[in-house]
Amino acid sequence: MALLHSDVLCPYCLQELRSKDLKMVCNICGTPATPTKTELLLKKTPKCKQSGCRGFASARQCSYCDSKLPSDILDYEKYLRFSILGITGSGKTNFLTTMLHELRHTAGSPWVLSPMDSITTAIFQENDRAIYNMRQPVAATAAGTTPPPQLWKIKDKNRMTNTVIPSYSMTIFDGAGEDCEHIDPVISRYIEGSKVLVILIDPLALHGVASSIPQNILNWSTSASHDADASADMVDGLATYIRQNCGIAPGKLINRDVAVVFTKIDAVKDTFGSATVMQPSPHLARKGFVKADADAVDAEIRDWLETQGENTFLDAIDTNFKKGSVRFFGVSSFGQPPTGSYQLGKVMPHRVLDPLIWMLSKEGIVPTL
Repeated sequence: MALLHSDVLCPYCLQELRSKDLKMVCNICGTPATPTKTELLLKKTPKCKQSGCRGFASARQCSYCDSKLPSDILDYEKYLRFSILGITGSGKTNFLTTMLHELRHTAGSPWVLSPMDSITTAIFQENDRAIYNMRQPVAATAAGTTPPPQLWKIKDKNRMTNTVIPSYSMTIFDGAGEDCEHIDPVISRYIEGSKVLVILIDPLALHGVASSIPQNILNWSTSASHDADASADMVDGLATYIRQNCGIAPGKLINRDVAVVFTKIDAVKDTFGSATVMQPSPHLARKGFVKADADAVDAEIRDWLETQGENTFLDAIDTNFKKGSVRFFGVSSFGQPPTGSYQLGKVMPHRVLDPLIWMLSKEGIVPTL
């Protein structure tokens, strides 16, 4: 099965979508409606034909899987899709929530982020409330449970004119940790439909790192109980899946954009000192992807992994993915570890937007500086 490179895909069944593939259904009763010739000519939304219903066929439905879709699913200038993968406890949901929160609430941001459907709104509000109001980390996704895709709209104030503001679609596939270790049919569809893969690594789960970390910090990490090579094995398994399903020869390197994101970087800050990765991110303030900063962070993390004796993990990356397609990031979702009762202090995310701004630059949405 080939990787899907079409811009517009149904986020649920990942079939390519064109106008003819969208059903028009009533926004009240869900009855399908076919526009009249007059409605087509005047580009008017068809009225519901169901007796007694006063709704309009403003909702859209995929003709392949019947999933409800945003009415403007075909109207975006660019489409970004990425999967977040990682072993259990790597912090996928916490990272994703703080990343979205920071993009929505940071003053001076040139990008306006809003959910495209009620499912995305509900998921984000629940997780955001847990972190920012209740000051508690979001619990790991239950085994065998794969959250639905999150659908987001990005409006670009940088390129806004008097009459138009460019808008982009962003679909995020968030897999459960257990499923990422053993790729199931749902995760496989996510991988096939993603333009970028985001692999989250808990540094406390790496044996070379964990051996020098105090026990009270290790207690924060549920992934620290995994086998020492679990993260490397996940990368190898992911690469094997891609090769087998995309017709790539076993010895050929995979040319896919991959962000390797080390979460909980604050827990190992003493090993980095005053390195660039521990400094504030410049990307959002400069409204673009600052390549020199990202290159420095990438090099620092690679050097750090070698110093920590994590050659197994580095080899898993470098022997599977083409050089130049992988970039390393260091982030902290909370800025500091929770207390013994898993209560968060002031939430101060560190560099959580860096991977997203890199992905936006790959799509040509933000400039590379």
